[in-house]
Amino acid sequence: MADKPEKSGSKDKGSDAKGGDAKSVGDAPAKKGGMKFMALTAGLLVVEGAAIVGFFSMTGPKHVEAEVPVVVANPEETKAIELLLLDDRLVNDRTGLAYLYEVEVYVKVRKKDEAWVKEEIERSRNELRAEVGGIWRTAEPNHFQEPTFETLTRRIEGTLRERFDHRSTDGKPTIDRCVLVVGTGIRINR
Repeated sequence: MADKPEKSGSKDKGSDAKGGDAKSVGDAPAKKGGMKFMALTAGLLVVEGAAIVGFFSMTGPKHVEAEVPVVVANPEETKAIELLLLDDRLVNDRTGLAYLYEVEVYVKVRKKDEAWVKEEIERSRNELRAEVGGIWRTAEPNHFQEPTFETLTRRIEGTLRERFDHRSTDGKPTIDRCVLVVGTGIRINR
């Protein structure tokens, strides 16, 4: 009985039923599909890279030529200076109570426009005073609550640009900016 081979379940660990060596579960033979997948992935990457390079080469920057820098003949002429337009006391009574404000209005102009702007201010001082006074009298109470009087500045600046910008020879506005210096409103009885 010792020489009889066992029939059920106990085989030699070194051999299988066909007489070959048994392989463990983790040593399955490599499939041919894995090589095909890697080759297909590599091919797609090459095609994608070629498409990206082609796209960027077609849509890249066009031929660019440098321009000669513009040299200003006299940089002093382009500097902005402030001119006093109005130094007056203006009244606003839109709340039902009259308030008196000490107001200074300055305009910033380029140095090259200074002479004719000063001349125009002197020539029509009362007309300018009436225009600014009208803007001041029609201003809403909340305009006086703004820290830098943006609304009033914008309205006065617009009026002054209509008056002065028609003489600009280079297309730039003559009035660069309007600056308001306003004191605290004092309530007055009327």
